[in-house]
Amino acid sequence: MRHERFDRVDLRPAEARAVRLLRLWRAGDEATAQLELRDVLGFTRARACLRAFGDFADILTRHGWHGPLILPLDAQGISDDERAIARFVLTATEQDRELALAEATMLVLPAHILTLTNAAERVGLPLLCEECRARLDCPLN
Repeated sequence: MRHERFDRVDLRPAEARAVRLLRLWRAGDEATAQLELRDVLGFTRARACLRAFGDFADILTRHGWHGPLILPLDAQGISDDERAIARFVLTATEQDRELALAEATMLVLPAHILTLTNAAERVGLPLLCEECRARLDCPLN
């Protein structure tokens, strides 16, 4: 599987956060994920995002076509699987439903396409909220 260096890859902030969550999940470091998200999203949104991410990761693990290549936390690159998952999360969130469902067919078995897409939406909404706040320089309430 191919991977590229982060400094050569244009990722939106929400995509980069999705990759970070994937890597923390792979490392089993939920505490760090909770702290990082709580600092930028607040307690309630962070909790909702992590619950949705847990559902998303469970569906991906149990019903995926293959185990995605998730690189270690300190990796300088990004794998094709990480990029595809991050792109899928934002595609599902930004309401391009047809494209998201098509991309989901590449990730999981057909019976789980809709549940994966719905979980991705719930993960992506708080991540887009973080991206918007950073762009507008809004303080956390």
